[in-house]
Amino acid sequence: MLGKLIKYEFRATGRVMLPALGVLTVLVLLANLSVRLLDSRLSSFLTVLLVLVLIATFVAVVAAELMPIIIMIVRFHKNLLANEGYLMHTLPASVHSLVWAKLIVSLVWLLATNLVIVLLGGLSVLHLAQMNLAQLLAGFPSMEELRRMLASVGLNMADFYLVLTELALIIILSGLVSCLHFYAAMALGHTFTRRKGLMSVLCFVGISFAFSLITNLLGIQEVEYLNTVTVVSIRGGLNVLHGTMGKSFFYLLAQGALLYAATVFGLQKKLNLA
Repeated sequence: MLGKLIKYEFRATGRVMLPALGVLTVLVLLANLSVRLLDSRLSSFLTVLLVLVLIATFVAVVAAELMPIIIMIVRFHKNLLANEGYLMHTLPASVHSLVWAKLIVSLVWLLATNLVIVLLGGLSVLHLAQMNLAQLLAGFPSMEELRRMLASVGLNMADFYLVLTELALIIILSGLVSCLHFYAAMALGHTFTRRKGLMSVLCFVGISFAFSLITNLLGIQEVEYLNTVTVVSIRGGLNVLHGTMGKSFFYLLAQGALLYAATVFGLQKKLNLA
């Protein structure tokens, strides 16, 4: 059932996200052309038109960053907390399946949007610098060169892949926690009988404040820990990095577990659709 829910969710959200990313791509390409043409002598009308294209591109980038968040909030509220909730909660699917379907799809769109923006930004820089992708890739070391570079400082490819894996896990967990932050606030806010929207906002602020306080406290402890560590080698520095990333991973995992539990509790035990 989870697979069917994910398929349905991708189909519903893709109607908005795919055209939005397509428009963003076109505007970025037009912006690159506009920057090139602005160096030429043009009429006032064309100059204003090109400047408007650049402004529209900037707005489109900001909108693209916000779009998956807005869709995530709207879909969760519409499907599970509004009138459609009566139907969704009668499906032969658990609350966990309903939440995970939305979590997975929202995470994919968040990552995909940021990836598209980064790729388009990188290609724009190459275009303005009059470089092509082949020239850029030529400046990166090959796998064999990278292996020799790591060996020269006492590291190996396993260390390199481990850091990349840890970083990827932290990025994925951060995305899931961001989604669950909104979900938990809305689910808890809708356990109240009146002013559910306002209560959802207050829950969001309260959760943000609580986790911010905990993060600051952990941050102070982490600084004290780092000050007691004497890094005498690249290996020692790598161990400190692993320790810091490990703390971040487990903190995000605990944060996500609490938010997930709050979301399920709100939907399963105390949800008020009246």
